Parts: sequence; structure tokens; C-alpha cells
Amino acid sequence: MAAAGGESKDGGGRQLAAVQFAFAIGWTAYALMLPALLARAGIAASWLPLILIVDQAIFAAMDIAFGALADRMRDAFARLARLLLVLTSLSAVGFVGLPAAAGVAPELLLTVLLVWVVSASVVRAPTFVLLAKRAKAAQRPGLVVWYAAGSGLALALSPFLGLWLRGVDPLLPFAGSALVLLAAVVALLRQAGRQAPPAEAEASQPAPFVACLPLFGVLAVAGFAFQVHAFANAAPLYQRLAAGDSLPWLMPLLWVGFFAALVAVGPLVKRFAALPVASAGLLVAAAASFLAASAAGLPALAAWQLLSGAGWALAFAGLMEQASAAAARGAEGKVMGTFFAVTALASLARIAFVTHALPDWASGRYLLPGLLLLLAAAIAAVDGKKWAKIKRR
Repeated sequence: MAAAGGESKDGGGRQLAAVQFAFAIGWTAYALMLPALLARAGIAASWLPLILIVDQAIFAAMDIAFGALADRMRDAFARLARLLLVLTSLSAVGFVGLPAAAGVAPELLLTVLLVWVVSASVVRAPTFVLLAKRAKAAQRPGLVVWYAAGSGLALALSPFLGLWLRGVDPLLPFAGSALVLLAAVVALLRQAGRQAPPAEAEASQPAPFVACLPLFGVLAVAGFAFQVHAFANAAPLYQRLAAGDSLPWLMPLLWVGFFAALVAVGPLVKRFAALPVASAGLLVAAAASFLAASAAGLPALAAWQLLSGAGWALAFAGLMEQASAAAARGAEGKVMGTFFAVTALASLARIAFVTHALPDWASGRYLLPGLLLLLAAAIAAVDGKKWAKIKRR
């Protein structure tokens, strides 16, 4: 996959952002249209939460598996790149085939769905790992920001996607997003092929995997909490103060704050280190979550949602940067695969919570995210002192 041409100054960050944007848009289209596909296949709507939970469990397992494979194949870039291209092509075919499979038999739909989920998982951990292994030390923090930017932009557009897809044949958005994702992955692999492996003088020993466990714990708690705030609580909060038809214009505000704050991540991490920035972001997100729950007017609620998104940008990017730095060099796959697996498990926990437990949490649903974010901030602050000592050694 090596190609002629010069190295990218951002280490392939723009291509990584494009891949994550395309994947997140495709996933959003899938989640929006899955109920109709299940109905067409004769599968009861009650299966929807279970299917989404299984999807996230598969993502988590494959993130770890592909991450470990990337570490073992670290000296065989061309083979790994070909594998990613083959699997991405398979995922594109599977995604386009979902609408047709739904019209044949429920068993066929579930089979094609399984093939798509397994093969599509390669655009999560492996694409980042592939670039991180070939990026210079100074480029790795930028890769984190580009990754978050691609996902954040897609999430900001997702409410509008729901409007655009009303009454549309699923084949059109599925085919479009599949082709865009495949093209983005090809561009990423070409750019990664242009990157020369880092010089040996730049290499450093990765931190022990066990040292990353508190970090993963912070990510699990904070990821679940913020997802409850963003995906379960935000709409009801807006509906108390605004008409329902304004939701598509209000829901993206959180992700606008997220996207805008990413420009500050690099300078802040350089000045204060990754975990202190993540801790501060978690505190900001917690405070904004509490304030949003008690907002008396729409302007105030909009402001707190913008602030909560900004806080989450600092938190997520700070945690991801710490994981990326701890992994270099040689354990990028193991550490980052686990990092992305934890994000999938947080999504799994949020879907299960909303489906089965949220009705019993009517009185405390708006306090829960802030309390958990405070807990995560405290753990991150303590863990940050450990990493500061490791860095000084």
C-alpha cells in the first residue's frame, strides 16, 4: 500500500477524521432505519435494543482483537493494510445488502448484519493504530484531535440526518455512506503508506498495561454518564422549554461545543498534561449537566449544553491522548483497542440503562450523569499524579 509522495504534516489526521465521520454518519443512518428494516423482515420491534447491544459487544470484542493483531503485525504494514481494505470492502457490501436482506428473510438480515458489524469494526481501533504506529511523537496528539473531530461533526449533523432520511429508501443512504467510507479508508491507507516508520531514536517503551486500568475505568464511568446526558436527557430537557419541532436545531448544540473546544486540546495538553486537562473537562461537563437540569429558560439551557460539550471534548481527548502516549511504542493496538472497546461498552451500558432502568430513575435521571462525571474527575485527578511521576522517571 505504500505510495509515492511526501509525508503528511498531520500524520494522516485529516484522512482519519474523514473515516470516523463517514463511519459515524453510516452508523446513525443504520440506527435510524433499523426499526423499519426489522419490520420489513418480520422481526418484532422489541428486538431493537438487544440488536444494538449485541452490535456494541461485537465492536468491543473486535476492537481488542484487531488491536492485538496490529501489534503482532507491526512490521508487516502492507499485509495489515490489505486486511483492512478487504474487511472494509466486505463491510461496504454488507451494509448495502442490508435493505435487500430485510425483504427476504429475518435470518438473512441478521446474518448480513453480523457480517457488517464484524467487518466494519476495523475502522475504529485499527485505523487509528495504523497511523499512530507510523506517526512521529509530535503528530500523535493531533491524531487524537482529528479522530474526535470527525466523530463530533457527524454527531452534530445526526439530528438533521434524521429529517433528511424520512421516507427515503434505505438503499440510498446505505450505499452512499458505504462508498464514502470505503473511499476514506483507501485514502487513509495510502497516506499511512507514505509515512516512514519512526526512527529508532524516537522509540520509547510503552507503559505497563496494568497502569492504564484506572484510565479505562474513568473512561467507562464518564462515557456512560455523558451518553446518558447527551442521548437520554437532552431531548426531554429541551422539550420542557421549546417546541418539539425545534429539537433538530437544538440537539446539535452540545456537539457544536464539543467540536469548537477541540482546538484548545493541543495547547492545553502541552501546557498541563493530558489527565489534568481531562479532569478539568470532566468537572466542566459535570457542572454543565447539573446546571442544564435546572435551567429555567431556553437560552440558559442552550449555553449549558454548549459548555457540557466543550467539557466532554477536553475530557475525551485528554483521556485518549493519555492512552495514546502510554501505548507508544509497540502497544498501540493493545491499549488503544481496549480504549475503543471501553467506549463501545459504555454505549452498551447506556442502551441497556435507557431500555430497562430509566423508567425507574425518573427522579434521579438528571442528577446521575453529573454525579458520575464528578466521580470520574476525582479518579482521573488521582491517576494523573501517577502518570506525572512515571513521566519524570
